[in-house]
Amino acid sequence: MIALIPSHPIFIFFRIARIYSIVRYYNLLWRFGLSGKLTNALHKFLYDTGFIYLLSISLVILIFSSLIFASFEHDSLQNSLWWAISTATTVGYGDITPKTDGGKIISAVLMLGGIGFIGLLTSTITDFFTSQDKHNDETDVLKDLTKQVTRLSRQVNQLQKELKKEAVPKKLPTAKNHQKNRRS
Repeated sequence: MIALIPSHPIFIFFRIARIYSIVRYYNLLWRFGLSGKLTNALHKFLYDTGFIYLLSISLVILIFSSLIFASFEHDSLQNSLWWAISTATTVGYGDITPKTDGGKIISAVLMLGGIGFIGLLTSTITDFFTSQDKHNDETDVLKDLTKQVTRLSRQVNQLQKELKKEAVPKKLPTAKNHQKNRRS
């Protein structure tokens, strides 16, 4: 009987972790050439934006509110989790509504906290992709400006060389030549 516990659907996360360990063990990402690019992009997205922390807090809010809702409303955990997700994402189908005062209070807290954190999650995702576009645009502009500066500096150097060639001093008139030219 105990051996059947890991096959319960709630342990699906551990099976996903097993797939991750297989991918890591066989270095599949490295073999496909995705190792550096994928891990750098994923690390930037998860940690530099704070997405992992927002996601964790959102999941904790959803799970705790569904647990408390299930105890107040005497409902199953599956239904309570469905209620929590549909409430936090502002879908609110209305198929499960709180009937007790405790359930209504939990609903209000979930609506305020859950909607706020779900909004933060979506804005973080949007900000990550738009900042990537801005960064790419800025680098393109900088590259163009660098090309223009090098082109202009070449032209300035070429003009300086031409001016030096034209300004080569010819024989300067000596005092005798100057006096000869004055007499004639």
